[in-house]
Amino acid sequence: MHIINTLGPVFIIIFLGALLTRVKFLDAHARRIINACCYWIGLPCLLALKIGTATDSGGAAGTTILIVLYGTFLLMAVSALIGWRMKLNPRELATFVHISFRGNLAYLGLPIIYFAFSGSEYADRAESVAAITLGIIVVVYNVAAVLIHLLSTHRVTASALKPVFIKLMTNPLLLSCGAGLAWNHWAHLNGVEVPVVAFRTMSMLGQFALPMALLCVGSALVTTPVRDIAAGAIVSAAIKTGAGPLAAILFSRILGAGAMETGIACILLGAPTAIASYVLTEQLDGKPSLAAATIVMSTLICSVTFSIIIACIH
Repeated sequence: MHIINTLGPVFIIIFLGALLTRVKFLDAHARRIINACCYWIGLPCLLALKIGTATDSGGAAGTTILIVLYGTFLLMAVSALIGWRMKLNPRELATFVHISFRGNLAYLGLPIIYFAFSGSEYADRAESVAAITLGIIVVVYNVAAVLIHLLSTHRVTASALKPVFIKLMTNPLLLSCGAGLAWNHWAHLNGVEVPVVAFRTMSMLGQFALPMALLCVGSALVTTPVRDIAAGAIVSAAIKTGAGPLAAILFSRILGAGAMETGIACILLGAPTAIASYVLTEQLDGKPSLAAATIVMSTLICSVTFSIIIACIH
C-alpha cells in the first residue's frame, strides 16, 4: 500500500493534467501561467523555506550531493560510450547524453521524495536534504547540458557561454536555494526563527507548487511532439531510470551513506528525463524528436523503477 499511496497521487495528478489538456480545459496560455507561477513563485518559496528551516542536515545533504554528482558523471560517461557504439552523429550523441542524465527533479523528484518518506523518522530531514541537493544539482544539469551541446557543434565561446551564465544567475530555483542557505546560516548564528507571517505565507505558496507542477508535467507529455519511439529513446530512458538508481546505490556504498541519503539519491538519479530537455535540445540544434520520445518513455518506465525504490525505502 505504501507504494500505491506514494506513487498514486503523483501519477493521478499527472494523468489529470494530460486529460485536462486533451479536453481543452488546459490550453497553452493556461499552462504557461501555471508553469510560470510554479517556477517563479511556488517552488522557490518551497525550497527557500525547507532549506531555511532545515536542522542538522548538513552532513546528510553533503553526502547526498556527492552521490548524485558522482552518479550524474557516471551516467554521462556510460551514455557517451553507448551513444558512440550506436554510431550516433555529434548532435544526436549530444542529445543522447543530455537526456540520459538530466532528470525532472523539481517537478517530479521532489513530490516522490516527500510522499516516500512521509510518516517515517526521516520525513522532515529528507525534505530538507532533497531541497538542498536539488539546488546544487540544478546548476550542474544546466551547465553540463549546454556545454555538451555546444561542444558537439564546436561553439564553446565566450559569447555562447554568456547567456548560460545570465540564466544561471537569474534561475529562481538556484536563487531560492542560496537565500535559504544564507538564512539558515544567519538564523543559527543569531538564534532566530522565520517570522510566523513569512513562514505561513511561504508555506501556503509552496503547497500549491507541487500539484500544479505535476499538472504541467501531464500537460507537457501530451503536447510534446513525439514523432517516433526509436531505439535511442528506449536505451536512453533505460539509462536514466534504470542505471541512475544503480549508480546511486554504488556510490552510496562507496561513501558509506545511510538509508535516507541512499533513498533520496536513488529517486533523484532515477527521475525521468526533464521536460525542459526538449526545449533546450531544440534551442541548441540537437535532436528534439529523440528528447521528446525519451521524456515520454522514461516517465512511463519510472512508475516501475520508483515502485522498486520505494519498496526498498519502506
